[in-house]
Amino acid sequence: MAILAGVVVLGLLMGASVLLPAFVGGAWSPTPRRAVRRGLELAEAKPGERLFDLGAGDGRVVLLAARQFGLEAVGVEVDPIKAWLIAARARLQGAGRRVRVERSNFFDVDLSPADIVFFYLSPAAAARLRSKFEAELRPEARVVSYRRPIDGWRAWRREGGLYVYRMSEVRGEEQAG
Repeated sequence: MAILAGVVVLGLLMGASVLLPAFVGGAWSPTPRRAVRRGLELAEAKPGERLFDLGAGDGRVVLLAARQFGLEAVGVEVDPIKAWLIAARARLQGAGRRVRVERSNFFDVDLSPADIVFFYLSPAAAARLRSKFEAELRPEARVVSYRRPIDGWRAWRREGGLYVYRMSEVRGEEQAG
């Protein structure tokens, strides 16, 4: 009987792990690793910058950003199982000091410290995030979206399914430097 109860609980947790993100920003669909790498290259990611991955899923964006680009990476993930797995993978891969996981709804997270925001979410979530980005991100911040253009914004760089936006250009501000 205890085994059956354990199986039921595990099944419920796994079901919640799949369904919960769908109510927030879309069902989990991982960004291909080559698209993650290319998106960070197009965004001109520099060591020490801070990246936020909205809907971090399996952690591939934050892990690649920390290990290959030297970024301080924050994975925002509402699913407690995925959040725990990201943190465990970061520790196992030696990236634990550069990767932090926030188990939260990304609409509730302060993005003002971000240099780069990366996401692959539903079109509805992308549309809702537009005003959050405009309110919270600094002019030098970049937004990398995989397969989801942001309505009303002109991409600074675009390649394949990647859209890279620079907030200074979105707002029509001059980029210093």
